[in-house]
Amino acid sequence: MLSRMARHAAMIGAGVIGCATALELRRRGFDVSVIDRNGEAGHGTTSASCGVVRRYYSQPGMIAMAHEAASIWADWSRYLGPVEEDLAVFHRPGMLFILPRVDPTVHALLAEMKRVGIKASLLSPDEVRERFPYLDTASHFPARPVSDPAFSESDDRPIGGAIFEEDSGYVVSPSIATSNLRRAGEREGVRFLMNRRVTSIRRAGERFLLETESRGPIECDVVVNASGPHSGIVNRMAGVTLPLETRPLRREVHVLPNPLFGQPQGAGVPVVGDVDGGVYFRPETGGRDIVIGSTDPECDVKEFVTDPDEFGDRITDLYRERQCLRAMQRFPAMRLGRPRGVASLYDVTVRDWYPIVDRTDLPGFFVCIGTSGSSFKTSPVLGRLTAELIQCAEQGRDTDRDPLLLDLPRIGASVDTRFLSRHRGELETTSTVIG
Repeated sequence: MLSRMARHAAMIGAGVIGCATALELRRRGFDVSVIDRNGEAGHGTTSASCGVVRRYYSQPGMIAMAHEAASIWADWSRYLGPVEEDLAVFHRPGMLFILPRVDPTVHALLAEMKRVGIKASLLSPDEVRERFPYLDTASHFPARPVSDPAFSESDDRPIGGAIFEEDSGYVVSPSIATSNLRRAGEREGVRFLMNRRVTSIRRAGERFLLETESRGPIECDVVVNASGPHSGIVNRMAGVTLPLETRPLRREVHVLPNPLFGQPQGAGVPVVGDVDGGVYFRPETGGRDIVIGSTDPECDVKEFVTDPDEFGDRITDLYRERQCLRAMQRFPAMRLGRPRGVASLYDVTVRDWYPIVDRTDLPGFFVCIGTSGSSFKTSPVLGRLTAELIQCAEQGRDTDRDPLLLDLPRIGASVDTRFLSRHRGELETTSTVIG
């Protein structure tokens, strides 16, 4: 708790990251306001997340943070405390990562997963076929455009293998999860200022003054940018420049009927991260459907958006064909149905696709950005990290010189958080969002 009068922190963004951070700040004694242009928490790009909860990452620190977060999702009611609404549900059918090759890096990551207590194993192509007979194990790496005449050809190469996380899965409704965080925050005193778009951020002495459209200004001591695809705009309002760039990226998720629905096998379809084939998919609506996203193979041009306010949110034939047809290569019993899906924007860090969770060169201005898609699963932990960084700054600690070691009490580990700082070096990355 702060030893002097509570400092006022203004959170820009009421997505899952903003709401998780607001709750963690309030639990540390801050006076907290959450500001969002939408009418309800979680109604921005969080609502388009697939809610996948997995731990397989190329960074050991992210593996540990994702494992800590999975334990929170599994104990959601205790983490939140009492709230008077239905709680988000964490389904755990397991997650299968289909890999084009199994090399020393894969073995090292699997060893790290096991070291922190994750139930994971390496499956051969034959073991994948035995355990998931409805999945084809031919390799399609590198993925081809659907317009390539060779798209449907196979040279009978098998996949390299797969990592199976036994108790991973997905949160059924990211919007409900975010609403849960809002209600927990409100119970503890967090204020939510909805339908208020921030139009300017400026210094007023030692404090910040946030102007909002059609409403009065908001004064605060601390500003946290958790505004998702608008993060670059919010940084520019404050005059903040970072060494790393975030940009809004178009994302589409498409829906096909689950051909195994109603069959014994249908209940056991896992979340599949098909790195070999270029897609990911998971069950939806109680297993009736399969939702399909993209792992952004190199053959697909990434569609960055200049103005997130002028984004066209209708699904397109281009994305539908390449995602659904690739998923059907892996899951041949699936068939195209009528077009169904969601189009939205993800806020990604262009260089390495990892979040930026850090202070900035403007005292009192913090960021938790570049978080879309892959960071839903770690949102409770990223919220804690952001809150602890702010608390360190309030206590006079320079986390650039003295980086924060974040404790992960549920898994009994700690993480050097420099790999999420704005000044980080080159990271091992797949440049893939599975979210």
